[in-house]
Amino acid sequence: MSQSLLIYNERSGSCDPAILAEMERLFAEAGKPIGRKLAMGDDPLPDAAAAADLDLVVVLSGDGSMSTVADGLAGWGGTLLVLPGGTMNLLSHALHGERTPTDIVAAYLAGEGSSLHVPVLRSGDRAAYTGMIIGPSAAWGDVREDLRNLDVAALAANVPKAISATLNEPGVTVEGREGDFPAIFIEPSLTGVRAYGVLASGAGDLFRHGWAWLQGDFRDGPSEALGIAPSMRFRAQGDRLDLLVDGEKAE
Repeated sequence: MSQSLLIYNERSGSCDPAILAEMERLFAEAGKPIGRKLAMGDDPLPDAAAAADLDLVVVLSGDGSMSTVADGLAGWGGTLLVLPGGTMNLLSHALHGERTPTDIVAAYLAGEGSSLHVPVLRSGDRAAYTGMIIGPSAAWGDVREDLRNLDVAALAANVPKAISATLNEPGVTVEGREGDFPAIFIEPSLTGVRAYGVLASGAGDLFRHGWAWLQGDFRDGPSEALGIAPSMRFRAQGDRLDLLVDGEKAE
């Protein structure tokens, strides 16, 4: 019998106890019951050594939490099944389309699909499985956290800061190209780093970015394609380079 672990993030946008129960039922009825469960924040996440007896790790979370799990499992030889349990779920959507967590589990248990090594971005010791936002507009990461926590007071403080950062702070450039942007979004692909310059020249662009964010994919906001390359170098016009790595803040 395969050994499995279900990891879930109760703080993520779409983590529902009923979904967890239904997934456990599906695994049990298929003769592959989940061996154990782990709520993120309650117990340490497994590293490759701790997961040595596992064949399968199922993760129900958003992109940032999923990235943390995957980083910890570096060197492990099992299968990581990524399920949409957060705000944007870009990796899950790239892998499975718009399927629900239970649909994905049912398809997996039916033998559909295949295992693959997904491309990632690397910058120093950071890895991104869905992408990075580089530049002052990364300040919107605070707004996302406030929305997730339903913190109205923090939203009132952080939305004006994010708008000011996007419109007024020095931008970021791609080495070898002219022009700067309030943010550049980069994502991994099988052929290299794909980059998009975020366009935010006024209130209309900000509204469209906000709408794209609320709809679950900030890549749908106004942007300019900046090409694809095996690697890219970016330069901040200010004194630091702000980042969102799979939705988590960094500098």
